Amino acid sequence: METARETAPALREMVNSVTNRLQNQNSRQSYRSALEKFLAWYSAAGHAALDAAAVREYLLYLENSGKARGTIATTLSVLRQLFKDLRRLGTINEKTYRDLLEIRFRRPRGQRLRTWLTLVEVQELLQGLPRDRIQDVRDRAILALLAGCGLRRFELCGLRLEQLQEAQGRSVIADIHGKGDRQRTVAVPAWAGKCLEEWIADSAELRPGAFIFFSIRRNGTPGSARITPQGVRDIVARRSRDILGKQVLPHDLRRTYAQLAYKAGADLRQVQLSLGHSSIRTTEIYLGLDQDFANAPGDLLEISL
Repeated sequence: METARETAPALREMVNSVTNRLQNQNSRQSYRSALEKFLAWYSAAGHAALDAAAVREYLLYLENSGKARGTIATTLSVLRQLFKDLRRLGTINEKTYRDLLEIRFRRPRGQRLRTWLTLVEVQELLQGLPRDRIQDVRDRAILALLAGCGLRRFELCGLRLEQLQEAQGRSVIADIHGKGDRQRTVAVPAWAGKCLEEWIADSAELRPGAFIFFSIRRNGTPGSARITPQGVRDIVARRSRDILGKQVLPHDLRRTYAQLAYKAGADLRQVQLSLGHSSIRTTEIYLGLDQDFANAPGDLLEISL
């Protein structure tokens, strides 16, 4: 049995080993955070061994701390990769590794509550923003890109000026780095492009670097050179509460983009590509699609026999 004192140094080495293999910066940060929290708990708990009992206790600790079940399931997934590396190094034995793999923590059944805005609400959100401060111009551009291009918030935070290009005679955002280190290019609708152009022009003298969006202090001076995902979340939540009277989050705008585009006639495959989904099923979930047997696709094939 491996004691906490013997295992902790190897765990610290493995945090770097596991996270450095990930190409996506957002994934690296999430994995590192999960592993470091586990390491801090494990070191403080004083367990005699790193075994299945210790891991189950940690998962119970997370649950009792009020962590979402999805977060706990993700943590277990990250820890499994850690255990795999520890076994490879001989820090834990094969039996311990197999016991750890048998741990299950399933997400709750049923669908998550999802929010979509109507086209009228999106228009109200964008038109309801004041134009008095530079922060207002920035926030309007952020809302427009989230609702008009379906970007994830970490993707928006990483946008650079050189990614604004033209393709097939229209404005696009090129080389967006999404989940799984997949890259894609998305078209920018004219109305969202107008909001973006206003922000870029008005912020030119303030811009501290190559990132399109940066934080701004209350006095109107630039803060960090790059806005954070939490900053984007706070902006969307605050602006939606003030204008719509309800809280909307960045991912709600991403889902809204997909659903409104599909309802307006966009091809499902094109919606999938613009969102950067590897699975068409994920896109269908975003759209809230269910099979309609009363109007089956095969019924449209009018074949006479």
